[in-house]
Amino acid sequence: MPETLLTPERPRSGRRSLAFVGVVLMVSSLPLWPALLLVPFLSIERATKVLVATAIVIVAEILFWLGAALAGPAATRRMRSWWRRKRNVADE
Repeated sequence: MPETLLTPERPRSGRRSLAFVGVVLMVSSLPLWPALLLVPFLSIERATKVLVATAIVIVAEILFWLGAALAGPAATRRMRSWWRRKRNVADE
């Protein structure tokens, strides 16, 4: 029987929604890395720049690895493959 608008939607499983939250956390950590390049141009003291840069790195890593733990190993491998260069046999 085809599904219609009157067919009740199945509730999402808890694992699936946790995986989605994990992927969102991993993706949200990515813009922090380019933001790190802007820190030297801030008009603040050098010691404060070091603290801001350190905080950005720590927050980006925490977001990524917390997201990786929630998303699971398959999603983590998929995301990491996005920015890893594929090796060609012709390159060797």
